[in-house]
Amino acid sequence: MKISYSVAKDRASPHCISWTYRKKRHRKYFRTRIDAFSFRNQKELELGVKDREAIENEVIFMVLSEIKDKLLGLDERISKMEESLIDQQESMREIRKPPAPKILKITEAAKVLRISRRKLYYLLDKKVFKKYKLPHTRTTFIKLDEVEKALGSSNIEDLLN
Repeated sequence: MKISYSVAKDRASPHCISWTYRKKRHRKYFRTRIDAFSFRNQKELELGVKDREAIENEVIFMVLSEIKDKLLGLDERISKMEESLIDQQESMREIRKPPAPKILKITEAAKVLRISRRKLYYLLDKKVFKKYKLPHTRTTFIKLDEVEKALGSSNIEDLLN
């Protein structure tokens, strides 16, 4: 009695076990090598094939080799994912720009500071605040940080010194 294992390429279930029982040939296909060898082991037990220790060692070796192959595949996939993550993080750092400064129009800044626009233009001429102009408008702007700093001081005239 012979029970043989073969691998058939280009087939949906490549692992094949064939055996002869009562002058009739039987064949069964499996998707994984482990399933095929466990079935082969069961058939050899049923049909009473000798040399059990060699068969068990072979089955254990095949299971371990398949587990090793799967672990190596997972390790490769994880390393590729780590590399792509590092690349994405680097590209995100390059893409990020510093946030645009928050700015106020002269009229808004004058209302917040509770001074007239004329006095605010005077402070701009004295370089207390910096002027910011956007290319698409003729409006003058002031940074919000500078206005908040001016609000923190008790008197606007202190800013001139």
